[in-house]
Amino acid sequence: PSSTLFPYTTLFRSVKSITVLFPQHLPPVNFSKKKFTSQNFDLDVITIVFKYRPPVKDYPGQLNTNFNGALYAGFRNDVYVLSYSNSPLHVANRKIMHKGYSFGGFAGLGSARIDEFVTLNRINYEYDGALVTTGIAAELGINKINFILMSGIDFLADRNSHKWVNEKKEWVGIGIGLNLN
Repeated sequence: PSSTLFPYTTLFRSVKSITVLFPQHLPPVNFSKKKFTSQNFDLDVITIVFKYRPPVKDYPGQLNTNFNGALYAGFRNDVYVLSYSNSPLHVANRKIMHKGYSFGGFAGLGSARIDEFVTLNRINYEYDGALVTTGIAAELGINKINFILMSGIDFLADRNSHKWVNEKKEWVGIGIGLNLN
């Protein structure tokens, strides 16, 4: 059944409104599975699980797993499917399945190892440098968890930024996020 056939479709903007109007153990009379959709602004907290940096100059490609956290904002499409099932004791149980997808941008902070290798011997010490990271992303959400494919650039936030081979260079990565709204 389409959401256009259901008279309260405009009330549904989130799983919260569905749970208020459809009690956990009391399905409406003659209820069949219902599908609801919404489109809105998306705000998430994300972490970049790993980044792949392509080769730069004489330095090979890198797979980095350093800490990176960011805020993501974008446009989101959500689909909620509401159904009820009966337990062996004939008690109704509500089930809400949520899937969504989103496209947008992110900005945040991270870290990267800075040493003689990633500066092509322009420094002779090593440390974990603070980064500002920004880029674009596509998310696939299941309930509150989002799986993210992203691309971005990093800016080293110290005096060695002009020596770092990855300064303002593109990377691709995979992340996970938590839906805030």
